[in-house]
Amino acid sequence: MLNELTKVTNYHLVFIDQIIVSLSNFLITILILRILGVQSFGYFSFLWIFLLLINSLQLSYIISPMLSNGPKINNNEIELFYGSVFFQQLIFTLFLFLLTYFILKYFGNSLTNYELKKFYISFSLTIVTTQIYQFFRRLLFSKQFFIKAIISDLVVYFGIIIFIIILSKKKYLDLNILIWCFAIMFLFGILLNLNLVKSLKFSFKKVQDFYKKNWIISKWLLLTSITQWFSGNLWIINAGIILGPYIFGVIRACQTILNMVNVFFQSFENIIPSKTSTKYSTEGILAMKNYLKLFTYKGLIAVIIILLILFFFSEHILKIIYGSEMSDYSNILIILSLVILINFFHFAPIYGLRTLEKTRPIFISYLISSIFAILLSDYIISIFGMKGFITGLYFSQIIILIFLFYSYQNILKKFIK
Repeated sequence: MLNELTKVTNYHLVFIDQIIVSLSNFLITILILRILGVQSFGYFSFLWIFLLLINSLQLSYIISPMLSNGPKINNNEIELFYGSVFFQQLIFTLFLFLLTYFILKYFGNSLTNYELKKFYISFSLTIVTTQIYQFFRRLLFSKQFFIKAIISDLVVYFGIIIFIIILSKKKYLDLNILIWCFAIMFLFGILLNLNLVKSLKFSFKKVQDFYKKNWIISKWLLLTSITQWFSGNLWIINAGIILGPYIFGVIRACQTILNMVNVFFQSFENIIPSKTSTKYSTEGILAMKNYLKLFTYKGLIAVIIILLILFFFSEHILKIIYGSEMSDYSNILIILSLVILINFFHFAPIYGLRTLEKTRPIFISYLISSIFAILLSDYIISIFGMKGFITGLYFSQIIILIFLFYSYQNILKKFIK
């Protein structure tokens, strides 16, 4: 009973931490847009979307294997395990730093509408500090130091907000200084948790052994992460390149509002997969199928309510949050919000396929969508502009949904027989 209560408490603490991070990022977006304007926010978002890719790669390549394998390691070797993963993280971070530094310094101004070369030092160092900080943050979760993780995130993210407000009042804030604010505050977050390194142990042989163990998990996660990112974000990146930083800023500002729904969606990840597995293991395949149907019906009601609020009040929402300039783009917020509905229908087949240990179709669905984006996104957006971007984004997600649903239904039939 005590263990069950602890798990519930831990879930709540993780959820609270996610709210802090999501809300802070939302407030930072509002401040950047209101202080620096839509154009500068477009530049910032173009850089930041690549940071999100890097964070996604880190999650699948390093963090997820650490969180999955950590509990399986005996106490005598646990610090050797964490030390090995930290060494892997340092190599990964060094590679990303050198790659980003080189690309931005020598090719940063190659895009017609963007001058990114001036950010090559600040952004490269931001990648280093965010990567190491995110590792320490997840290490705190793995060690079950949930309160310390929450305090660290409060200090770092609210520190960035305070930095932005003070610098803007003193008229010192520009985009490069803004990026330096992120680099400095994440460095401060690293220093807050530097004592974690003292407990780590290192062994070259163990680094090799644990890397092989983690690679079993990370290889498919890494491929899925890459294809998942490209399936949606390549349309957004090409929209930014072709339509320019201003329109890109508008798109990302609307997506920031919609991303707040992700806090609601991420709560599913903490609850629904485990309940789906429990239904399958205790009551069988039909009980699992019916449970996921019920989850879809109930969740759909909540999603429809969110969409109706956005449909009727989109102009007011944009005006209140970002100012009157953004309220002219309420139609973009409404159109993009429909992607939430398509994405919601992904959940049931994904949870079902995971429970049945048939995850290959998930990877293939994102792969097909990514190929579609790689082959056609540039052409469609160049010809049809914003309409092409929206249509392509819809089709990209619908392709995933169709393949997931088809695969899930076929696998269900085989299990039921």
